[in-house]
Amino acid sequence: MPLKEKLTSRLAIKIYIVLSSLFILAFVVDAVIMPAIVHSRGEITIPDVTGKKADAAVAMLMELDLQPQIHDTMPHPKIAPGSIVFQNPVAGAVVREGRNVYLSVSGGERHIIMPNLRGRSLRDARMTLEQMDLRVGMVSYEASGLPAETVIAQNVAPGKPVRPNQVIEITVSGGSDIEMEIPYVIGFSLDEAQQRLLEGGLRLGAVSYKKSDNLLPNTVIGQDPAAGTPAAPNTPVNLVVAH
Repeated sequence: MPLKEKLTSRLAIKIYIVLSSLFILAFVVDAVIMPAIVHSRGEITIPDVTGKKADAAVAMLMELDLQPQIHDTMPHPKIAPGSIVFQNPVAGAVVREGRNVYLSVSGGERHIIMPNLRGRSLRDARMTLEQMDLRVGMVSYEASGLPAETVIAQNVAPGKPVRPNQVIEITVSGGSDIEMEIPYVIGFSLDEAQQRLLEGGLRLGAVSYKKSDNLLPNTVIGQDPAAGTPAAPNTPVNLVVAH
């Protein structure tokens, strides 16, 4: 066999031996050594750290040879800011020493920055509040040189933080000659009817009850004035309700 072929053959054998050795070593580490290391660690029952301050929760977990990781911050209406809202693994889970425990911290109650509604149409203001998880409350009308249905005042100042679902009252221009129209509220629940009246710049008047076998309790079955009747702002509308 020529010298060149002998050298090539020897090199191939050496490479084969090295690769085989590396494969065997990797197999031993994965199948024998790593499981032995993992199983040599003690088992720990995860404590409940929800509601605790983040630094106290971290210290408690580290004392148990766990690895706490602050994962994120989320709003929470009841848990104080800086306290733990959620943990993974959950309390009671059995893990090995050195396990990562991911923690979510409360940022407190979510607040919304009140927008400036002045100058907007009533329809635009209503859509804006609904999109921001706020609610339209009483709508009052005042004489104004601005076009009718234009917002001229709001009970919460722009830029002020408010809670989700907070009711916002607004004042709207009725033009130079204000006249409302009574909405149709028969068939609505009492709460829904009152909301429609408030949104229309009117108010709930006297409520009387009448027995009905066909309708759910608190369903409006009569109103006075009738729907479509012209009325001044803040006019009371009397309702007859099923019971």
